[in-house]
Amino acid sequence: MLLIIPIYVTFFVVKFLFTFIGGTLSPLIKKIFLLCGAELPRTSIDEFIITFIGLIFTFASLYFIGIFAANVIGKSIINYFENLLTKTPGISTIYSSAKQIVHLISLPGKQAFKRVVILDFPREGTKSIGFVTGGAIKENGNDTYISVFVPTTPNPTTGFLIYIKENSVTDTNLSVEEACKTLFSGGMLTPKHFTVLFKTSSHATPSENNNAS
Repeated sequence: MLLIIPIYVTFFVVKFLFTFIGGTLSPLIKKIFLLCGAELPRTSIDEFIITFIGLIFTFASLYFIGIFAANVIGKSIINYFENLLTKTPGISTIYSSAKQIVHLISLPGKQAFKRVVILDFPREGTKSIGFVTGGAIKENGNDTYISVFVPTTPNPTTGFLIYIKENSVTDTNLSVEEACKTLFSGGMLTPKHFTVLFKTSSHATPSENNNAS
């Protein structure tokens, strides 16, 4: 099972993406076949061919849409429809949020998660993994706060957005991928070099412990 389950999950995800992307234009391709006098697909092999053609047409369409959007006329048309969407009640909120997320991920030099830290959450003395998502926020005094996303496990797509002092978080040597693996597995796939961070206090000398007390 340990060997088969990862293979099955990989196959399922690839199959889903192939069907989802290729199936977008499959109905249009079937109508074109009917107009040309061809028969509709009857076997699974025919459906696979239709989906594969739809996959090619989808990527080709995205490519030409990108070229069209790069020129002056395309930009004008896109700006017109963007203004129309942003002024439509209900739709404007969804479109604006989706656009901001896409820009956050795709723009060069931008990273959704800047670095992985640990912090006291949900109470002092308990440690949680967090992702720094925003820059420093200055208070009236000298305190500097940063925005940190603390994900839940095993579903790290949800979590808490907190603002905390910069000196209250501890940087880790984990990559974002390693931190996500730790969260998805509920801590079972925690890298060994990360567990050392929680064991440093146990390696303190007696004199250090006396000084700390």
